[in-house]
Amino acid sequence: MNPLISVVIPCYNDGAYLSETITKLHLQLLKDFEIIIVNDGSSDINTLSVLKQLEGQENITVLHKQNGRMSSARNYGVKYAKGTYIAALDADDYFDASFFEKAVAILKQEPNTAVVTSYIKYFGTKTGNSKPRGGNAFNFLFSNQCPACAMVRKNIWDLVGGYDEDMKLGYEDWEFYIRITKLGYEVHLIPEYLLFYRQTQKSTLANDTHPNRADIIKYILEKHKDWYIQCLNNLIGDNQVIYTESRIAYATIWKLLKSRLTGKYK
Repeated sequence: MNPLISVVIPCYNDGAYLSETITKLHLQLLKDFEIIIVNDGSSDINTLSVLKQLEGQENITVLHKQNGRMSSARNYGVKYAKGTYIAALDADDYFDASFFEKAVAILKQEPNTAVVTSYIKYFGTKTGNSKPRGGNAFNFLFSNQCPACAMVRKNIWDLVGGYDEDMKLGYEDWEFYIRITKLGYEVHLIPEYLLFYRQTQKSTLANDTHPNRADIIKYILEKHKDWYIQCLNNLIGDNQVIYTESRIAYATIWKLLKSRLTGKYK
């Protein structure tokens, strides 16, 4: 019988944290899951040793591929997933023991919910917390409102084609959720701190995403240009956007939108 959940964990030289992540997974109250670890071309000897130890353990599958960054690794793991739901998890993070149980209950009760997320607690080199909003497509217009580590219906993952593998510098999760919510599905937020997100010196967000933010935003805007214009049209038509000019061209709206997203407009 196939497992209910497939936990997909990309791993690139994360051997220092991977064993802890697997240990935390086994604390989940809902036990009906498999673990798929995708070795994304790791070169670190310790990581390769940890992966070898994990291979062959019950309910754990270790896949090996050339390095292709996070989007490619997630998609590769999902291809082999047997579960109804995908629990996307990074190799150095973990969920609260109750997350699987709570997320599955929501997905079973809410057919229009495609993704379940929660509040985030940061630990490691940086501490703090974050409260994403989840919600519908409008919530994802200007910023990402769901972390990559979340539970997703596998049929919806397959429907939208997974992550965009051309996005190697970050925000691939944001663009992924845009495609899901564009179809009318929603992201359900559990207002509890159930995701524990480790901060390290090799953070993609700090090292790749922030320095290249403007270019990544431009890519997302161009890819979803028609959708952004339609959303703005709906918002303005519903009198939910206030502006001072009596008439405003879409070119002007587009310029203001790009400035807002790239941080040039406050």
